[in-house]
Amino acid sequence: MIIDGHAHISREAHSSPELLLADMEAAGVSRAVLVPGGMLDVRRMTRFITGQERPITTIPPNDVVLEIMREHPDRFYGFCCINPGDGSEAALAALDEAHNNGFKGLKMSPLVHQFAFTGKVSQELAALCADFNIPYYTHVLFNPNVSTAALGELAKSFPKTNFVIGHMGVGPLDIDTIELAASRDNIYLETSTANPLAIMTAIQQAGPDKIFYGSEFPLSDPYVEKVKIERLRISDEDKETVLYRTISRLLGL
Repeated sequence: MIIDGHAHISREAHSSPELLLADMEAAGVSRAVLVPGGMLDVRRMTRFITGQERPITTIPPNDVVLEIMREHPDRFYGFCCINPGDGSEAALAALDEAHNNGFKGLKMSPLVHQFAFTGKVSQELAALCADFNIPYYTHVLFNPNVSTAALGELAKSFPKTNFVIGHMGVGPLDIDTIELAASRDNIYLETSTANPLAIMTAIQQAGPDKIFYGSEFPLSDPYVEKVKIERLRISDEDKETVLYRTISRLLGL
């Protein structure tokens, strides 16, 4: 079995479940973890990163992910996305509802929602993730409020919560995220769009059981991202750990 640990989904043609399923079949990927797409048009990503354009919507379409999970229960898991700007009551209620509906993790999007890891709602969500035994997945940015160091402080404050840094940080090889994952038991790295040297460095320093494969569909392709793992000069056992064992453990499968 191979599990894609991070795929964005929507009803739009370029990120539809039909296209993702076709790409998974071509790549030999069994299952995928879905997160809501559509808040940013990834085909214009540079303009969002540089601040030239703003998110299309800040309302995470978790309902679409839930619909697709129920349409394909043997292929998809889900992470719900929550906007901390909605306030404590709404954010915590949304995570509680998502957990009751079978979502297996929390997805945070600092590029869209512009919050601080050390903010009150972010901390409350981290604590609830520990209660539910689900991972807290997020990106990090070149911003002190949502930097690798800030996430490290959050992870230190909530040692029972498992945190995942998407795309293995920022830049071509983010040694800070790798060293953080190596130093903290509750920090994991997801590989999508990372280069092979970065992935290899992370495996060597943090270990394969702290790393898992993701595709970042539709921005990248499940096959392309999987081949990065398969071509690494590591054992077959370590490849299997990155391709499905680590994420299986985090999801409680």
